[in-house]
Formats: sequence, structure tokens, C-alpha cells
Amino acid sequence: MARSARLLVLFGFLAALPLAAAAQDSSYARRIIRDLASPEMFGRGMQNRGDSIAADYLRSELKANGVKPLCKDYFQYFRFPNTRTKPPIVKAGYRSQNVCGYIPGEVDTMIVFTAHYEHLGMNGDTIFYGAHDNASGTAAVMDLARMANLQRGHYTYVFLFFGGEESGLIGSSYFVDNPLIRLSKVKLLINIDLFCGGDEGLMVVNANSNETSAYVDKLQQINDLHSFTAKIGRRDNARNSDHYWFTSECPAIFIYTLGGPFGGYHSPTDTCEGCGLANYNNFISLIRAFLEQL
Repeated sequence: MARSARLLVLFGFLAALPLAAAAQDSSYARRIIRDLASPEMFGRGMQNRGDSIAADYLRSELKANGVKPLCKDYFQYFRFPNTRTKPPIVKAGYRSQNVCGYIPGEVDTMIVFTAHYEHLGMNGDTIFYGAHDNASGTAAVMDLARMANLQRGHYTYVFLFFGGEESGLIGSSYFVDNPLIRLSKVKLLINIDLFCGGDEGLMVVNANSNETSAYVDKLQQINDLHSFTAKIGRRDNARNSDHYWFTSECPAIFIYTLGGPFGGYHSPTDTCEGCGLANYNNFISLIRAFLEQL
């Protein structure tokens, strides 16, 4: 089977795995990172419509994981407002998409997970593979969706994969301006970006606001008890990832790793081979333990 065809194979057998076993295995995330950072995705930019190839792949994974579409056929379309001549190269008016799904819970109060799936694309023949930034965060959110479907809970879970982040948080800005959910019903939004490595711990952005500080305190308490990660750092809010637009509408934090190993940042060297996942299971276990206490 050609690799481009293999990228869209549905891994339905994963849904039959016991929850505890799934939580201890990073192979699913590794596979998602490998596929998203493959040459067939063209760096998940606008050249050769790499962003759309990646979006089709994510839609297939959501379907395989039993995640329902939040909008027609999972895609919320938007257009780029400006032309860019440096990676990510794009012409004004180019149409891209957010990929949006949900798993219903006992109540309509929502926990939202987000990650940007697109990357810098290509510059000439050079591909920016984007394993760390942000195939890794995309894989983590998809893995959480897979696990959530194995054991549905009290809250409704929403999974948003944004385009246009590298061009100025365009996809997430469009979503906030044209929401597919009632943002007032969001208990917490967790954005994951740059999730390889992490030998030095995790950083939480927008950790000190009145709306989020208690949540980050809870993360710290759980980590103090179980030592999932070396440390949990705290930063004030910053316009550095897709959580930013949501912070005026609902509690929202952004989590990224501290320290390596990873292949690079905004470089053609950011490949799957350099994507360290030795800490991945602990990070996911921390997030899941946190969710159980919400």
C-alpha cells in the first residue's frame, strides 16, 4: 500500500484497548507525529495544500476514535487575510480549515483541548516537518480524544485542531469570532503546543489569572504527590499560542514542555526522529489525573 494511502488507514482496533493500557503506551502518539511530520504532508503548510492533507488525516482519526463532528464534516473553513512571502508562505484569500469534534458527557459544561496542526510548510524544495511544533501537541490532543472515548465522563469534551497559528493565530481567532460552542459553558480550555522533550518539566502560560490560578495550583498539587514531571513553571498570559483569544471568553491555559530532546524549532531539523517522548506518558497521566479531580 502506498504511504499516502496508509496515512488515512483507520486504526479502529485502538478503541478496544483497556483504558489503563492505553495510558501507558506512547506508540499511538508516535504514529500520529510520524504521519503528520512525513514528507507527504509538505510541512502542513499551504504549498501543495499540505494543511488540507493534514486536516483530512485528522478527520479520519477523529472518526476512528468515535469523536462526533462539531460542525459539518468536522471542518470550519476560514480564509487568510494577508499575503506572506516567508514561511508560512500564503496568498491572501487562501482557504484553510479548523478541525473540530466533541464527545458528549453527562452535562453540557465543556472541557476543551486545542492544538494547532499546521506548520511552516515549504520554502522552495525545503520542507519544515514540524514534529515538535506542533505535530506533538496535535498527537497529544488526539490521544486524549481516543482515551476520552474509551471512558466517557461527566463533562462534554471538545477537541479543536487549528490552522493558521504560524501566520498569526488566524484559525483560533476565527473560531472565537465564530464559535461553534457556547464559550460561556467552557469550564477550562487546555492548549497543547511544543510537546516533545520535557526533561526539565512543563510550563503553563496564563497560569496566574483569577480564572486559572486555582487550576494550576491543582496541577501542582497532583505533581507534588505523584512526581509526574520535574517541575511545573508558571507564566502570565502571552499571545504565543492559540489559547490567547479564548482568555477573554473562558478560563484557558497553554502547556508546553521545558527542555529537550526535540529536533529543532522552526527548522527543517524538526523531524520525528528528533522528537523525544520519554516523558510523554507521565505528562498525559498528569493531565488525566487533573481531569479526574475537576
